[in-house]
Amino acid sequence: MTVAVHPAAPGRGAHLAALAFTVAVFAVVVAFVTLRLRAGLREQVLLREGETLAAVATMQLANDTASLADLGMADALGELRDAVLKTAKLRGVLAIRVFDAGQRFMGAVPWAWSEEPPAAGDWGRLDAGRSIARLHPRESLAFLAGLAEVRAGEPVVPLLEAWVPLRRTEGATLAGAAQFWIDGRAVAAEFATLDGRLVAQAALAWFAGSLVIVVALGWAFRRLDRANRELRTRSEDLQRANRELVLAAKTSALGTVTAHLIHALKNPLAGLEVFVAGQAESGSGAEDGGELAAAAELTRRLRSMVNDVVAVLHDEQHGAHFVLTGAEMAELALAKVRPAAAGRGVKLATETVVAVTLSGRRANLAGLVLQNLLQNAVEASPAGGTVRLGGRAAADGTVDFSVEDSGPGLPEAIRARLFQPCASTKPGGSGIGLALSHQLAQQAGGRIELVRSDVNGTCFRLVLGPEV
Repeated sequence: MTVAVHPAAPGRGAHLAALAFTVAVFAVVVAFVTLRLRAGLREQVLLREGETLAAVATMQLANDTASLADLGMADALGELRDAVLKTAKLRGVLAIRVFDAGQRFMGAVPWAWSEEPPAAGDWGRLDAGRSIARLHPRESLAFLAGLAEVRAGEPVVPLLEAWVPLRRTEGATLAGAAQFWIDGRAVAAEFATLDGRLVAQAALAWFAGSLVIVVALGWAFRRLDRANRELRTRSEDLQRANRELVLAAKTSALGTVTAHLIHALKNPLAGLEVFVAGQAESGSGAEDGGELAAAAELTRRLRSMVNDVVAVLHDEQHGAHFVLTGAEMAELALAKVRPAAAGRGVKLATETVVAVTLSGRRANLAGLVLQNLLQNAVEASPAGGTVRLGGRAAADGTVDFSVEDSGPGLPEAIRARLFQPCASTKPGGSGIGLALSHQLAQQAGGRIELVRSDVNGTCFRLVLGPEV
């Protein structure tokens, strides 16, 4: 028979590791989303600053264009710079640079620290009418003052750099572009406020999400553990049922052979008993007489065993109806083993056996089991030892019989394969006695249990369930 081996279910440590990993992954996801949201919000703030400057500059340039039109002029020298300067006064700008539509430098305030126009990519965005804003968190004011190098002790402050397109009217072609350098402390403070709120919201989201994850996964792991336990229990039950089916098949076949063998041996044993008894009575030597008497006793015992089994088979086949008390069944079993116990010098002790009534079939089967257990106990006990038989009845109708010997106990190998065939340490033993008794007990609606087995002896219990 092939026994399925199931992998062990994940332990508490594996569940905790899975929870920790899931929570960590969720933290990474929350951090990633928060950083993306942070970048988007900062971009919106910077875009707001640039668009505000662009709107103010366009308004100033439109006003100047209208004034020039009243004077009959299309444009004037320094028109773009003047509009940007007016915008700078409104916004409190630290420095400006102005370029016309051809990217030619038109002037700077306080003075030109560089005449290089913006990069090609930035100019393309300006030409498309979009503003550009960047925050420099730590920037020196030295280059705004026209210094080539930053000197030690120069103040370092956050600066907002903004490039805005210059148009005379909304939607008109690009007239130029202006670069504004603005004190960025207000924007930096807004960024810090946004960061604090995002961190608080991200922490709250992570905590709430982690709590949900822990509760959900904990519930799922408990369900999984319960399912694993049920699966292991069912697997063990299935394996046990398979073993019992195989054992039942073996013992069933063995029972058929045994029944045939018993019927075949009954008459020869009876003749052999008569022959040996006659030889014992006519034997001349004391030694020969003793051996013949022992042979006659053995033959009588064999015939008695065969008769018992034949009686059980007869009752099974013809459906005989009778009842026995627990005391009567125990006494019948003791009567069968008394000669063997006397021959080995083993005492038989009977404790109180309750007067419970058993049907004939159950009494026959249970009697065979008790007889086998008592026979094993007698053979396991040394000369001068004691075999005890006891019984009791429970309120629910369950009946327990115990058989205890004073032998050395069962070896570990036998205990591991207790009710399996071919597990015997007795010389000449077939190892099927307990296996057959186990099957007989089940047929009687009960079971055999090993209560204990140590250097002080072995105790078996035959438990019979309530009569159905």
